[in-house]
Amino acid sequence: MLSALDLSKSYDGAPLFDGLSLTLGAGERAGLVGPNGAGKSTLLRLLAGAERADRGSVTAMGRVGHLPQEAPAGASTLDSLLYDALGDAGATLAELRALEAADDLDLERYARALERAEATRAWDAEARADDARRRLAIEHLHGDRRLDRLSGGEQARALLAATLLGQPDVLLLDEPTNHLDADGLAWLEGFLAGFDGALLVVSHDRRFLDAVVERVYELVPGGALEAYDGGYTDYRAERARRRARLAERAEAQAKRRRRLEADIATTRDHARRSERSASGLGADQQRRYAKKVARKAKAREHRLERAMAAETWVESPREAAAPRVRLDAAADRGRRVAALRGVDARVLRDVDLTLHGGERVAISGPNGAGKTTLLSVLLGTLRPSSGSVDVAATVRLLPQRPQDLNATGPLLPWFRRQAAAGIDEGEARTLLAHFGLGSEAVRRPLERLSPGQRARAAIAAIVASGADLLLLDEPTNHLDFDTLEILEAALAASRSTIVAVSHDRWFLDAIGTSRRLRVEGGRLYDEMSTSSRE
Repeated sequence: MLSALDLSKSYDGAPLFDGLSLTLGAGERAGLVGPNGAGKSTLLRLLAGAERADRGSVTAMGRVGHLPQEAPAGASTLDSLLYDALGDAGATLAELRALEAADDLDLERYARALERAEATRAWDAEARADDARRRLAIEHLHGDRRLDRLSGGEQARALLAATLLGQPDVLLLDEPTNHLDADGLAWLEGFLAGFDGALLVVSHDRRFLDAVVERVYELVPGGALEAYDGGYTDYRAERARRRARLAERAEAQAKRRRRLEADIATTRDHARRSERSASGLGADQQRRYAKKVARKAKAREHRLERAMAAETWVESPREAAAPRVRLDAAADRGRRVAALRGVDARVLRDVDLTLHGGERVAISGPNGAGKTTLLSVLLGTLRPSSGSVDVAATVRLLPQRPQDLNATGPLLPWFRRQAAAGIDEGEARTLLAHFGLGSEAVRRPLERLSPGQRARAAIAAIVASGADLLLLDEPTNHLDFDTLEILEAALAASRSTIVAVSHDRWFLDAIGTSRRLRVEGGRLYDEMSTSSRE
């Protein structure tokens, strides 16, 4: 269904991958994983034809549907996004709607557009678009709504609807679960279970990968693809076994290398001693013997160099440096850090909420229900229309989307402005490096970092801020597995009060969530009792 041969791609002179090949068969369901910045999104764009490789070819059998992480620049409204996905039929529908909205209807143009509508089966296409909107719960959104005014979940559903409207034979999905609520996630898993084409999905959602894929490809730094059978859990177990076997081989080779190097050194030393001791009548013979011994040492050295250069020689596996996180700041456990009383704000109505030091609170609910609004009230960036808000803590927010950082320019100065007072450049560089943001990323403007790298930068800024109330809006979006595991461990050990809007079941369990709330219909409910919290 899809074949990539000898793909190479570089950015700013640095190669992402070189000579990469991949084949997807009919009905194959595969996940694509790897650290942030390894080139996963770039590879999907190359496979979809949205970007050109420096070298290599891509061949597809049938239609290819590509779901990007962010809305394409050319699509400004919901209707324009969906009509573009419908091709000629969508263009005809867009023309008909424009003619109908005009003050004076051009009957001649309208008649021609109706003829094209029949030829392109535009009415069938419109019915498919309406069905997709209904199934993805965005039928309530007006077609002229700007994409950048939609919530993260609404935009994710709109992009997914546009991708599926193309009736693809091959699906390339880049973080499709980002911003989806539980209902949307369940629908997507059900749809993919019945999809009979080929699927390649980039996702950080570990349970989603376990439920959907039958093979995992890991894109490792340097551009190599390693294949694993099974879902995420199988991949992690086999990956650990492979690393262990590789480490054993590397250690055995290292021992052999040390023995050979010691033997070479001994032989050379013997040759030097023979050369120095040559004297008297047998001096010439001793010198010839010393040279023979020296040639033997040189030959052994060449053999070792050839062995080390061979493909069979392995190096000890090198894992990416794990970001080390310390979240030491925290309000005293049990002390009240925030209280909302009778708060009305946008879609929220009469919300009561009390937070205490050390709590881990998960907030779920349908897209557009007001979860992000609730975080904005706690952060203080949104004033309620009625009710009271009392926050007795320093508060920081991890935004829902990397682009919501609203920051441009070099990473390092921005990071130092976000951090607690007094952090010097060396400390800032060290902390960023712990999050996989080394010297190359530090020099880049924020807007040129990948979504995953921007997410890492946002988390690093929260760590450096010293805040004791952390508001996390879909914190697992865009993060690679290594960063996720480090972040989960740090949050689980932290004394901070944490409020996390997330539908990532694995993440919520890992951080030790002790309280689960749900926002629905403008009200805040305790999921344990399904009654309004007082």
